[in-house]
Amino acid sequence: MENTAAEVRARPQDLLLALGGALVLDRYEQPLPTRVFLDALRPLGVSDDAVRSTLTRLTERNLLTRHQDGRVASYGLTDRSHRLLREGRERVEATEPFHQPSSDWTLLSFSLPETHRDVRNRLRSRLAWAGFGCLRDGLWIAPGRVDVDRIVDVRAEVEGTLQIDGFVATPTADTDVARFVRRAWDLDALRREHEEFIRRWSGPAPQGLDPVALFTLHGADWIRLLRQDPVLPGQHLGEDWPAPRSADVHRAVVAGIEASAHAAFADLVADARARR
Repeated sequence: MENTAAEVRARPQDLLLALGGALVLDRYEQPLPTRVFLDALRPLGVSDDAVRSTLTRLTERNLLTRHQDGRVASYGLTDRSHRLLREGRERVEATEPFHQPSSDWTLLSFSLPETHRDVRNRLRSRLAWAGFGCLRDGLWIAPGRVDVDRIVDVRAEVEGTLQIDGFVATPTADTDVARFVRRAWDLDALRREHEEFIRRWSGPAPQGLDPVALFTLHGADWIRLLRQDPVLPGQHLGEDWPAPRSADVHRAVVAGIEASAHAAFADLVADARARR
């Protein structure tokens, strides 16, 4: 893990969301002073200005609430972020996050005007998190049975202009499913992502590195890998597929640093609140 922090490229938003899901959710119901987030991300090379601007953007997206007490600003989770982070936690903490038990496939087609490009980008991000790959523009496919209504949470923002259809399908006997898989996902690139994750996070944790920063960075990197892996049926993957090893490495990292990360984060919170 010696060069892990330098190798992982995570946006401040991804780091803050990883921190929120791992260290804040269900533990700190009261808003936390800005200093907590500054102190948590500063060891990762994130500037204070970048943290503050990201907190503002997340507030504008109704993922954080902002509270002002004199000169001290604090931020808390919203109902929306509670729901999204809990949904994400289901897969983050899954026992077998890359095992696909179903032989069914979910197909989804959507249409959205160009004027809603930002909503389209968020919808595509949600689809990717749910395991969808794009067969062609507007037509997406995912292994297994996906609850489309659960992941499509943007309808209220587009005032009825979103047209979306989803259905579960079973391939016919003469369908070349492997061809669809290769069209929708780059399996060679996905294998490399798993192998790089294993290389980065294998072995003992480096001594002296802030446990909050390390735990947050690992969480963001793990979520990125989960977002990239659609959890395809094993018969469509190559020999010695590395995903199970990625899951083993992830569990080992969490077991090694989770307790110290929670303790160190509690110290950050206590110190920030004492300085108010």
